[in-house]
Amino acid sequence: MIHLMGVKLPEGQAIIPTETIVGAVSDLKNPKNTIVFSHAFPDGITVSIPISEFYDLWLACLLTEYEEITTEEATSH
Repeated sequence: MIHLMGVKLPEGQAIIPTETIVGAVSDLKNPKNTIVFSHAFPDGITVSIPISEFYDLWLACLLTEYEEITTEEATSH
């Protein structure tokens, strides 16, 4: 199974295969955001959740067999 993570960006949304993520750091300009580095986004992509929430989401995606795990922001319109 390919685990996908739906996240809200400052402008728009993204879907990231969790197994391609290689790291994440807090956005020093805005602590409410996290910069995520992956094979798909080697220069980093800014997601609109704090790093502690991103960590919980990433770990849950890696360790569970859920078919879909998304942040609340990514599912609301």
